[in-house]
Amino acid sequence: MAQSKTTQTLLLASLLLLPGIAMADSFEDAVNEYLRGFKECTEANTLRTKDLNGAKKKFDTYLKTLDKATAIDGSILSTTQRDMDKNLRYCERVELDIKRAEATPILEKGFTYCDTAKTALDSGDVPTAQTNLDEYKRYRDDAFIITETIMEVFAMASKVRACSRVEEKLAEASLKESAVAAAMTKAATDYQSFLTECTGAKTAITSPKFSLNSLDAVNQQLNNAMKFKKAARENGDAFATMSAQPERPESQSLKKLVDSATACEGEVSGYIRTATKNKRGIEKEILDGTAVLKQSMAACESSIKSSERFNDETDLTRAEADFNNSAALKRKITANSKLIASVQQYADWKASQEFSQLMNSTESCQTRAAASIKNQKTALASRNQKAKEDAARQAKLDEERKRLAEEQARKDAEAVKQKQQADAAAQKANEQAKKEAAEAAKFDDVDVGDVDEDLGSLESDKGKEKGTGKSWTDLVK
Repeated sequence: MAQSKTTQTLLLASLLLLPGIAMADSFEDAVNEYLRGFKECTEANTLRTKDLNGAKKKFDTYLKTLDKATAIDGSILSTTQRDMDKNLRYCERVELDIKRAEATPILEKGFTYCDTAKTALDSGDVPTAQTNLDEYKRYRDDAFIITETIMEVFAMASKVRACSRVEEKLAEASLKESAVAAAMTKAATDYQSFLTECTGAKTAITSPKFSLNSLDAVNQQLNNAMKFKKAARENGDAFATMSAQPERPESQSLKKLVDSATACEGEVSGYIRTATKNKRGIEKEILDGTAVLKQSMAACESSIKSSERFNDETDLTRAEADFNNSAALKRKITANSKLIASVQQYADWKASQEFSQLMNSTESCQTRAAASIKNQKTALASRNQKAKEDAARQAKLDEERKRLAEEQARKDAEAVKQKQQADAAAQKANEQAKKEAAEAAKFDDVDVGDVDEDLGSLESDKGKEKGTGKSWTDLVK
């Protein structure tokens, strides 16, 4: 019993350690991913003074890598381990330096218009001053859109402040203070609208009930919010005043709204990037499953084509092999419970709809293929049985023909043998006759004339004795 408690204690301790181990692995992976981009950051800093565009590209690559790293483990943004805090601060300075390098020539060009406006204002030419000061503000705003930290450069900040004084004098001179206030109010209103939309998007995407099905709606909500931000940023007078007169209540209110809006935008954009990455991962899994189903469907169609008619066992084997391959591929997909759950959960996605349609088509095809194979298999078996029976009958007929042929051959051989025997007997008889004839012919050689007288009386006596009246030569003949 004590040993069991000890085992349970060790198991519980192991389970408690697992999340820490997983977090450690996640942190190391995130840092290693970040360091791959950190090199791009340092190269961007090197290129900044001689190739600004090249430096921007390098730094963009760093930012993308940073996004990937924070997606793995966001704690790298707030840790001091492995010098992450130093690296991040360094790259923040590099980003500021790049933006300043980009914004500086724009702002310097604006300063030429500021100088002209001041000269015109000193001479009392308010319209010319206003026209040139508006041009200055356009370049200044373009530079500030790139980075407002250019104001941290003393020379630039001093010149901007000087131009702001020109602007203030011009505003005083033209009594346009009310217009500036209205502009700031409009910018604040636009930023407030942006913040409201952005906060709504943040609430939706961070809700426990959030589903990837709602991602497009959240993304659209943020895009709607960005329209308000764009409208606000186009109001250059408001931001110029906010920068030039930060102590003004309107400037402080607008600055607070801008800061809040920027923070919200960053958070929602990060959530959207993560959700989009997750969605693409699920879509890829579904598309991969669809690709396997397409292979299954192709094998099934091949099986149906092969089972139109089985001429022999080879056709049957080929059709069954295609069918089994199709079934195995489909089982591979249906066994993936995670994939099936994703298709069901995100049934409205185009990838899910294509998957479902192909699954239904594959199942229908396999039903038809199985029926076709079964029917053709039965038909082939019937033909094979008939062929077997026909072969048996033919073999029996061939055997009978062979028996009859052998019987006829025996009879023919017997007839030949008898004929040969008859011919031999006839030949023997003929030879015997020839022999007897030859023996008889020997008597024809005797000279009967010499003995006629001696035998005449004898013959005469014999003839008389027998009463025949014939000589012996007649008998011989």
